[in-house]
Amino acid sequence: MKLEASIVKKMKGFTLDVSLSAAQGEIVGLLGESGGGKSMTLKSIAGIVTPDSGRIVLNEHILFDSERKINVPVRERNAGYMFQSYALFPYMTVRENICCGIKDRNRKKEIADQFLELLHITPFEGRYPKELSGGQQQRVALARLLAASPALIMLDEPFSALDPELRMDMLNLIDELCHSKKLTLLLVTHQPSELTGKVDRMLRIENGRISQQEKCA
Repeated sequence: MKLEASIVKKMKGFTLDVSLSAAQGEIVGLLGESGGGKSMTLKSIAGIVTPDSGRIVLNEHILFDSERKINVPVRERNAGYMFQSYALFPYMTVRENICCGIKDRNRKKEIADQFLELLHITPFEGRYPKELSGGQQQRVALARLLAASPALIMLDEPFSALDPELRMDMLNLIDELCHSKKLTLLLVTHQPSELTGKVDRMLRIENGRISQQEKCA
């Protein structure tokens, strides 16, 4: 079970041309300057953006294949993507936000209860996003993503608005969750120092290409 992606997408000023893979349970950090292609890589895998050409396969399921004209819709890719803004539904409570992505209708309450407790947000389950702090919103967005049981998780600078202490707490939590549940994770960041001891591999993307790849201990 793994992710394999080859993506070519013409961008303003350069062409994104990357090939990457990630095994089940592996955490891969994507580093590089803003505008270098990191976010576009995740959006292409998630199906939010359509590459000009390439092939994306997740756990032997073809999500995108330009030659075979395959382009699986976002909701059917079993890949969770979390935006920098968290993208919570403003008129839904915390519990409703988490429940909206759960596929098993008969277990919605059970699964929501599990992730409310896991991310320590049960006391806020009846609140709306505007009534939450940035850190609380981030936990709700992560709970919603995890409750949908994706095979792949992609986080795009999810902690950029948080203070350093809370950012490290969330990194520790994600590290623990991914390794305990064998979740595959792609994590975009500008701060490589934050990923020390948290990722299995780091890829540096510059001007649309992988310029460096490092296996971490």
